[in-house]
Amino acid sequence: MSVFLSLFGCILLSYTNILDMFYSSLIGFTYAAYLVCQSQNKQFDKFLILNFHIVLSALILSPFFPAYSGPVPTEFKFYFFVEIIAVIYTIVPLLLNLFALTGIASSKVGMILNINPIIAFILASTVYKEPLNLIQICSYALIFLAVIIFNAKEIFRLKTE
Repeated sequence: MSVFLSLFGCILLSYTNILDMFYSSLIGFTYAAYLVCQSQNKQFDKFLILNFHIVLSALILSPFFPAYSGPVPTEFKFYFFVEIIAVIYTIVPLLLNLFALTGIASSKVGMILNINPIIAFILASTVYKEPLNLIQICSYALIFLAVIIFNAKEIFRLKTE
């Protein structure tokens, strides 16, 4: 049921912008494949694997740089914030996900990762005052409900102990 709720929420989101939904689905699919591959990988160091994946993704994305790049920022504050975002919102979660795969199923890790876009949605609306419509609110509410339902067994077991 949670997968269908999440799928329905994603379909609602695609109603507003189908191209964004395509890119999001592609990223989600590749990350799901990444989780499945990494759940089978027990012999290599997690940090070494993460470094390899970051370098590999940089090599794959480098041909697109000339077409999508703009002027090079010169302000220190820009690089400081990029570093914070890269470490806190990318490297640390990916590393924690690799460690989580040793104790829980990759499906649970994948479903819990849906919390990240929900946090981004809340930040966009509260901090950056982005305009919201009812479809977006309903979509993210459905995705959040899907995460709760998918993990209900663990959530309610923790509360009863």
